[in-house]
Parts: sequence; C-alpha cells; structure tokens
Amino acid sequence: MKYVQKTTFSIITVCLNAEKNIRSTIESVLKQDYENYEYIVVDGASTDGTLEIVREYANSDNRIRWCSEPDSGVFNAMNKGITHATGEYLLFLNAGDEFHDCKVLSRAAEMTLGADILIGNLAFKTEAGLDVRVYSAGEELLENLRKGQNVCHQVIFASRECLLDGFDERFTTCADYDWLCRQVNAGKKVIHLGIIVVDFDTSGITFQVKYQKTHWKEYFEVIGKNFPPTGFPYGQEVKKLFVQERKNHFMYEFMNRWLLLKQRRIELGSYFDAQEIHSIAIYGIDHMGQRLYDELKSSSVRVVYAIDRNPRKTDWDIPVYSPDDTLETVDAVVITPLFDYMDIRRTLEGKMNSRMLFIEDILFYEYEIV
Repeated sequence: MKYVQKTTFSIITVCLNAEKNIRSTIESVLKQDYENYEYIVVDGASTDGTLEIVREYANSDNRIRWCSEPDSGVFNAMNKGITHATGEYLLFLNAGDEFHDCKVLSRAAEMTLGADILIGNLAFKTEAGLDVRVYSAGEELLENLRKGQNVCHQVIFASRECLLDGFDERFTTCADYDWLCRQVNAGKKVIHLGIIVVDFDTSGITFQVKYQKTHWKEYFEVIGKNFPPTGFPYGQEVKKLFVQERKNHFMYEFMNRWLLLKQRRIELGSYFDAQEIHSIAIYGIDHMGQRLYDELKSSSVRVVYAIDRNPRKTDWDIPVYSPDDTLETVDAVVITPLFDYMDIRRTLEGKMNSRMLFIEDILFYEYEIV
C-alpha cells in the first residue's frame, strides 16, 4: 500500500458569505481517515463571518490555507484554487457540500494508479433524506455527455495535468461540463470509484432558478462546441420545449414550497418584516405574481404597484405599469417570472434605486417555525 500513502490530494472550497454552511464542509474534510491532503479555501471577499470560521480552523491545522479577494464568478475562483494547489489530484468541494463519510479520500487513494480522472457518486440532500445519483465511466460516460448529462464536479478527482488549462470562464454556469467534455474527448483515462463521494447542497448557483436562463443557454453551447459532428440532435423547437419543461418543473417546486409554508402557518409577510421592507412593487401579474399579491393584502407590507411587459387590466386595486414607464421608488421590487430574473433586474436597476428580490428568495427563506 505504499502508493496509497504517497498519493496527495488538494481539496478546494470556493465560497462567498457562507458562514451558515462552511463549518460543516470543513469538518467533513478534517474527519477523513486519510491525512495526506491539503485543504484550500478560496473566498470571494465575504462580508459575513465566513473568514472568522476559516481562520479558526486554519490556526489549528497547518494543512488548511486560504485566500480572500473579489472574483468574477465561481469558475474564476476555482481557477485560482488550481494555481494554489500542490496535490497530485484535485477535488472541488463547494461550501455546503460534505464528504459522504470519513473514508472518501482513502478509498480514492486506492484507485489513483494510472488514472487521470476518478468519478464517484453523488447524494442529494432532500427533505426526505439522501437521493443517490450514480454516474458512469467509459463509453457510457461519453454517450451521456453527448446527450447533455453532466457529472457534478464535486464527485470528480482530477489529476493536476487535466487541470493545467483550468475552466473556460466564458461559461459562467457550465464551465465544469465543458471541462469534462474536453477531457473525455482527449482520451483521458476515467475510472469509476463506486462510492458516494459527496452529500450535495442543492443551493448552489446551477440550482438557483434565477440563473437557469443563462445555464440552459450555455448548456446547449457546450454540447455544440464539444460534439460538432452531430451537435445537439434536436431542433430549436425541441430546445424550447425542453426549457419550458424546466419552467414547469420549477413552478411545481415553488408552489409545493408555498403550500408547505401555508401548512406550517407561515406567512410570506414575515419575510418583509424581518428585512424591514415596508413598500414593494410586484413584477409579473401572472400566476405567481397574483398569488403573492393576494397573500400580502393582509400583511403589513404595502404593494404600491405592479410592473409587467404587457400591462393590462387586472382585478388588482393598484396600477400596473410597463418597465418603460417612470417607476416610483419603493423599498423593494419582487420579480416573479421564473427564468427572466437577471434580465429584468438589469433593466430595472438602470432606472430605479430599489432593492431587487426574486420570488425564490422569499419562498425558500429560512423561516422560524412558531
């Protein structure tokens, strides 16, 4: 087992304002029964208590190193982590994610000989417990990538050589997918570990609905770039249907969450009270906007007006304006269209000085259950 003892790992965590979940991630690394690793935290200039927690652990364990400075996105931060790493194999463990058990590194070390990339399995954290996703290697992996099925980077141990070129930062949500496609196309030796590597936190950037429009645009670009002989095997209409299906899925998730809050007797007005928001405008007068308006009628927050690209008569007793109209400043604008948050935010920020919120922020807020 001499080789096992010599294998070195670099575990890299990129984070920003992660004081609520960084501790559990660090603890899962420190509990590993394999000790030949370094742990690098790349912080994006957090303004909460993240750095205090990181310093606490770094002061007691010299395997932990950290840096903190602004970055241009998660993959920019991950590329910084690569430049600091000295291990033979690197793995990116995001803040909020945790190694599945204490033997992940020792099991990986047993499999590294001759491998460029090691892929394990993933366990999603859900309200019902852990939902395991099993990945593959070999021809099945290549075929899955062609079909648009990525592997979460949190379960990938990659050799330093595979990461020399880093991640293509032109892709803000799919650079890891692009990277893996490039490695497989280049003939890198990929081995499947056969173990769960990470318990996965679904609050990451790809799972936040506000970024989904960008995510799916990049997703199709990556497939076309890396598999040009066939490209994406469906037409534009099928792509639109696919994106619509994802919208429908998230609409179900949002409404299910809303019903759960109601069953627990939690009112959305308490979110605005906690944030000291007294007046708002609602962007979007379809289903989600309608339900929000109905609920807030009996709350302390005042809905001053609504905004919609197609302002039309409603039974709301407030005016409905176009985004092109002159808009009164309110404490916050709540944006309800599911996939257009970023575009709407950019439009409104250019003409009014109000806080921009997404309906997701309100529905998935950590409410206190009385």
